[in-house]
Amino acid sequence: MNFDLVIAGVGGQGVLTIAAVLDRAAHEAGLFVKQSEVHGMAQRGGAVSAFVRMSDQPVASDLIGKGRASLLLSIEPLEALRYTPLLKPDGWIVSDITPMLNVTNYPAMDEVYRVLFSAPRLVALDATRLAQKAGTIKAQNVVALGAAAMYLPLPTELIEAQIRALFERKGDRIVNANLHAFRKGDSAARFASALLAADVPGKTVAQLTSHIHFPPHPVPADVVADWCQHLTLPSDAQALLAQLQQHEELVRLDTLLPTHPLTNP
Repeated sequence: MNFDLVIAGVGGQGVLTIAAVLDRAAHEAGLFVKQSEVHGMAQRGGAVSAFVRMSDQPVASDLIGKGRASLLLSIEPLEALRYTPLLKPDGWIVSDITPMLNVTNYPAMDEVYRVLFSAPRLVALDATRLAQKAGTIKAQNVVALGAAAMYLPLPTELIEAQIRALFERKGDRIVNANLHAFRKGDSAARFASALLAADVPGKTVAQLTSHIHFPPHPVPADVVADWCQHLTLPSDAQALLAQLQQHEELVRLDTLLPTHPLTNP
């Protein structure tokens, strides 16, 4: 087994924290790990990235070649686009949609989203707002990590154990907020993957998941089935997406499609 992961973002977004959590979880799982980092002008909002390579055999290099990464995890949408050449044809992208407008010539967001949302295997989510809902806006990176968890060759409980260890000195409130953030991200990814597996167009899935307030637990199967049914009908999908555009805040799934109420938001 070989698994190559690219983590990308901007200084201060916790890219290297994600890498450290995964390194330790991989060691606990008995895997070989190598990691490289590029800090750039991190303290001035510059690009930061990390390559994490996991395998059940010794890893020779800490670099990831073009077309070799199984997963691209980005905390910033433009940074996700920067690293797509490293992704395998069947690789996944997990990305926050919140831009870090740290350069004067940052592209128009409509264009960024147009390109990003065209990716066939994408989990796009508003990790920043989901982190705020979880109890700490600083957990944006942990939400994104949760959204990547189902694609990683690591047991979820090992990743959560490392999150607990990382934040335990800050007290139970921060630990629980970060675990909620992680689980909200995981919920978003499982929902998005189910819709894509049901042949809902990828752009539609990205537009939907980036506007949804996910609970810190998987969305029930019957709720997912209802959404798949509605979103595979173009007229229903357009109507639902039009409703989303009217909301500035994240929207609960049962607000748009109130067939099954969700619990513990």
